[in-house]
Amino acid sequence: MENGQKETKTEGTNSVAEEAVDEVTADKVKNATPIAGDSKDAKEETDIKEADNVKENDMKEEESAEISAEISQKIKEQVEYYFGNVNMQKDKFLIEQTKLDDGWIPMTIMLNFKQLTNLSKSVDVILKALEDSDLMDISEDRKKIRRSPKHPLPEYNEEYRKAQEAKTVYVKGFPQTNMNIEKLKTFFAPYKPFETIVMRKYQDKEKNLKFKGSIFVQFQTLDVAKAFMTVESVKYNDVELIRKWAADYAVEKAQEKEERRRKKTDNKSKKGSAEQEDKDEETDSTPAVTEIKLPRGSVIYFSGVSKTCIREDVKERLEELNAEVAYIDFQRGNTEGWIRLQGENAAKPVLEKMDDNKVTINNSEVTCRILEGEEEEKYLIKVTEEMTAAKNKHNKGKRSGKKGRNARGGKKRGNSPVRDAAPAKKGKIAE
Repeated sequence: MENGQKETKTEGTNSVAEEAVDEVTADKVKNATPIAGDSKDAKEETDIKEADNVKENDMKEEESAEISAEISQKIKEQVEYYFGNVNMQKDKFLIEQTKLDDGWIPMTIMLNFKQLTNLSKSVDVILKALEDSDLMDISEDRKKIRRSPKHPLPEYNEEYRKAQEAKTVYVKGFPQTNMNIEKLKTFFAPYKPFETIVMRKYQDKEKNLKFKGSIFVQFQTLDVAKAFMTVESVKYNDVELIRKWAADYAVEKAQEKEERRRKKTDNKSKKGSAEQEDKDEETDSTPAVTEIKLPRGSVIYFSGVSKTCIREDVKERLEELNAEVAYIDFQRGNTEGWIRLQGENAAKPVLEKMDDNKVTINNSEVTCRILEGEEEEKYLIKVTEEMTAAKNKHNKGKRSGKKGRNARGGKKRGNSPVRDAAPAKKGKIAE
């Protein structure tokens, strides 16, 4: 009824306008004294008005076409972002959806993506925008889309992560208020192509997310990133932006964090009592390092696991290959990790049972390799230091008589990562 009422009202308005014009015309014809040339002037005036209307309509149509082209490009970029390498590494919902129908996603599902529907809710408009996309395929019935098989997803391993970091830049100096991703995309348009822009945020006292004024922008190629970094000056609202390679920024932040930790430790040490210092000295004198000796040739690095995978999944699959697992260095949500086996050179027999060093875990093909040489040495040193610190903390708790989760009854946890030389208990895994 509402639409019907609107239509009736519109028609009624036009009718009233036409009647008003007719009445005025009738009055002029009836009451005015005929003057030669009146009809010609009226015709010329009418012709001029019609020409102006045509010109105005042409301008509106041209403006509409320009807006349509702009929106179409934004739709294409938004969909290609959803199915791009960066988002498909972390978007659990979309990852699961692509597994259901050979990668095809119904448009009814795509219309649940807010950023896309902010641009258009019309399936026809969205599909039209994707027709010239090299990344996306459109189904014959025009009801589904997918990432083209011509562009398979990369293997999300350590090598890929480093490659992505290499073409990522940290940029600081943007206003902290009245800023959004669309403004940033517009600003970086001259430096395209880029894969993603991440706005760095923090929580204020009211737990509201606030923009820090800095971002990470990941370019499509290393050459494009280098081109951006070699630009002499990049400003936003007359403010010179600070630019750093993401890898260099990460090193700087790590150094700052270590410096703060060191200062905090020094302050605590100065405030500590003589008794506490004696305890620390006693702890430091514990020959824990010499007690820990990890076997060589027994560490397996794996990559390509799904982000829903847990340690128990990895352990169970390795045990099917008769591997005696000492510890699994892995957190849920990661795509890579390390497995320490019990005994010298224990990794090689396990990999020999795999097909081309690959094994299936949770329907994902996982690639494995043995750590060797300098890589193995660095990893074992790191693990030894972590185990030593944990053991010293445990011994310190025992001497001070504290009862805690790590010192209940003086018992060691059954899942302790120190157990590299003894058979692992079935059904349990170290954390």
